[in-house]
Amino acid sequence: MQEITSIRQEAIERSASWWYCDNIVCHPEQIGLLRMDFPRVFILIRDYAESYFASFDEFRAHIAEVNFFDPSDRDTADLEDILTDAWNFLSLQEEEEERQAELYEDDDLIQGASGITEF
Repeated sequence: MQEITSIRQEAIERSASWWYCDNIVCHPEQIGLLRMDFPRVFILIRDYAESYFASFDEFRAHIAEVNFFDPSDRDTADLEDILTDAWNFLSLQEEEEERQAELYEDDDLIQGASGITEF
């Protein structure tokens, strides 16, 4: 159990430079993972539903589209390391979303207002 805890803690620490990005207005089925540490990358996931049940091998081979902010970084970057960090970050993100949903599912957070301001 101690080893699992330390592996999880390392994954959390390595997630500090990662960001979960979405645009549910124009691209509701897609998400992006943004890494702001070297090398900076944006990973596009065109079908989030497909990625949710994918194995790491499927994620690496067919789902994650890695785009480097500086294309010359691709030559020196450890792509396997980047994809492992992205996979771990996405798993942690999903766990936290589920935890928060459970905490707030009984709360009346939606009051009926759309939150849109008139122009």
